[in-house]
Amino acid sequence: MRWTALLFSLVSAPLLAAGFPLSTDDVLVQQGRQLLAREHPDVMRHMGRNDGFGGASSAQIARAMLSDAPALIAEARSKMVIEPQGPGMWLIRFPYVNVAVIETRDSLVLFDSGYASIGHVLKDVLPTLSKKPLKTIILSHTHVDHSYGARALVQQTPRPTVIASAEMLDAIETDLRLGGSIGRYNNQPLALQPTDKSHVVVPDVTFKGRKTFRIGGEDFVLIHAPGETEDQIWMWIPGRKTIVTADYVQGFLPNAGNGKRMQRYVEDWSAAMREMAALKPERMLPMHGAAVSGTPQITQMLTTYSDALDHIVDQTIARLNAGDRKDAIAASIDWPEQFAKNPLLDPQYNRPEDIARMVMKRWTGWWDDVPSHFAAMPFEAEAREAVALAGGVEAIDARARALLPVNSKLAARLADWAYFAAPDNPKALRLAIDVYLARLSEPDMPVQEGLIYFDMAARARARLEKLTPPKS
Repeated sequence: MRWTALLFSLVSAPLLAAGFPLSTDDVLVQQGRQLLAREHPDVMRHMGRNDGFGGASSAQIARAMLSDAPALIAEARSKMVIEPQGPGMWLIRFPYVNVAVIETRDSLVLFDSGYASIGHVLKDVLPTLSKKPLKTIILSHTHVDHSYGARALVQQTPRPTVIASAEMLDAIETDLRLGGSIGRYNNQPLALQPTDKSHVVVPDVTFKGRKTFRIGGEDFVLIHAPGETEDQIWMWIPGRKTIVTADYVQGFLPNAGNGKRMQRYVEDWSAAMREMAALKPERMLPMHGAAVSGTPQITQMLTTYSDALDHIVDQTIARLNAGDRKDAIAASIDWPEQFAKNPLLDPQYNRPEDIARMVMKRWTGWWDDVPSHFAAMPFEAEAREAVALAGGVEAIDARARALLPVNSKLAARLADWAYFAAPDNPKALRLAIDVYLARLSEPDMPVQEGLIYFDMAARARARLEKLTPPKS
């Protein structure tokens, strides 16, 4: 997703929610986003370097992927591109995400269904590709940009059969239970988050491990392999020598260490891509980015991603076994030049160290190896003591500003101390704004990390606005 579209979507998100209520902090952040967007267009423009998941951009869609409002349907339709992928096969590309269509002897098979508005577009578009009915929808995983278009498609008569991994049933329950958290971390309006099963499509047929489905005279091999989610699957169509890769292939360093998401399965992710490569496919249809043709190119891409993930995993496990502290492991991950300069591994969404932390999260407890962190304590208590020891907010401010050009990570830590110790101190608020806007301007800032910094600057900016006397 483009930075500019995503940030506009955050600025424009509705302030009221029904399904899951907004917190006071949610409202504060949204107010601050609007102020920053007006006051710092240069920062907003700078953050537009990342095209995200390889598709077209849409601010309208970015802010409401769960919505099927007419304007969003029209937007998805206007930016849709239909790409033929050999006889009876298409990759339909929308903003941020793709769906794959396969025509069999007697029906259509759809792999993934996009976000909510895409389902309505597909109802109109599929009959223009083939007169055969849509009988099968295969959902790779529960994420909003892959499964919610099915809500419109299953209203058709006859109703298509929905297939997914058995793990999706548990994933749906989790999404419903944690909808407020998921919506907030995904920057989606909380009012649109589903609260019961009537709001989602529950698969009709599920499987475990690997299963071959015979559809329209062809074999469709579905393989479950945890990756971005625990329920994720990919597909092999042996008669067409084609793999459909869901979210395993994204066109950049895999988004396998996202600190705002549930557990991601880095080792399984890598193993899945090696299994794909071993099939020697001649065509690869990803759900993000462009299709790829030719066995050598596909194999090279998949192997590159797997090698990079394995490099991170092997280091992380070895250092855990050696007794290294977790923060030290993440902060000093070796990233060889062969990976750092490879455009396939552009860290658009997360860094190698973030993936290392996801590995540690899976295999160890929550403790970070710092003794005092074992006992729960609000960060505000630490921050107040640190500021007092430093001699006050003024001292923290001076030191953070001196550090900012040479060590922006440490400057940000000091800015956090000032903000959480004195959230109504104008100097602390201005420090947070300045430090995090500077961090956002760094040329290598990944999307998810940058969004956290943008929200922190917005939070501080909104608080500062409340403290500023109105102009007479």
